[in-house]
Amino acid sequence: MSNVELYNPTAPEPSAQGSVQDFPEIRESIVAVLENGKQHAELILTQIAKNLSEKYGVVHSMTRHKPVSTPTDPAILDELAQNADWVLVGSAD
Repeated sequence: MSNVELYNPTAPEPSAQGSVQDFPEIRESIVAVLENGKQHAELILTQIAKNLSEKYGVVHSMTRHKPVSTPTDPAILDELAQNADWVLVGSAD
């Protein structure tokens, strides 16, 4: 297994937060994308999903959109919860 360092970008100073062993197996899991309207967010997040698909067989089930400055519509959250194992969310400037 290759080494992976995970960083928490919301920490005061990004620091290592764990290892790949801390996360469940993602192979053949179902991922959805919830992009937050930031510039290039959809492009970046769907490319990540594509890369995970090619490397780990992750299935990209859907992409949904939310406005930049408002919460996600509860119906969209329900749809994501029903149709995905996990969600790639947002993007920052």
